[in-house]
Amino acid sequence: MRSLSNFRTAAITSAALLLGLSMPAAIGAPATTGVNLPQPVGAWLAQAKQDCPAGFQSDNPIETLDLTGDGRPGYIANPHRLSCAGEPHIFVGDGPASIELFVTLPSGEVVHTGGVRALGYQIMPSPQGGAPILAFQTHEDNERAGSIDTYRWDGHNFTLLNKAPMSAPPVDGPDREYQK
Repeated sequence: MRSLSNFRTAAITSAALLLGLSMPAAIGAPATTGVNLPQPVGAWLAQAKQDCPAGFQSDNPIETLDLTGDGRPGYIANPHRLSCAGEPHIFVGDGPASIELFVTLPSGEVVHTGGVRALGYQIMPSPQGGAPILAFQTHEDNERAGSIDTYRWDGHNFTLLNKAPMSAPPVDGPDREYQK
């Protein structure tokens, strides 16, 4: 069974490396420390601090970059960059957490567009130009192997472009053929 586990880990790692994903850290524009954040983004960070009154640590959890392709700032709030002393699993532990996305509308209002439960993400330029492609390494409770999900801003929200499963041998099947 150990060989199967090693094979599965190698397959997941290989899939992530092929797509250039960094696990669990994000790759992209510089992150911010929480100073001068728009209200909904600042509220996310303030809620995280409130959830961990003793021992809260933040390692630049907010990444600021253009998510819509229109030159206005967008924000990615990454709980993988937070920790809580005494309660190590409050934000992420060793599993997926909801990475939250915020965009600036043409009116200048910053809005929360939702989140993706993921282990990590990467920002990639779109071949068509404009809004970048966001790739998330997801792993929902009902999935055995997880997937790489890519999204792109469509002018109104983030649209799922592709869901690529990270294949692995059958979890419940005999593994003698993988032990050679």
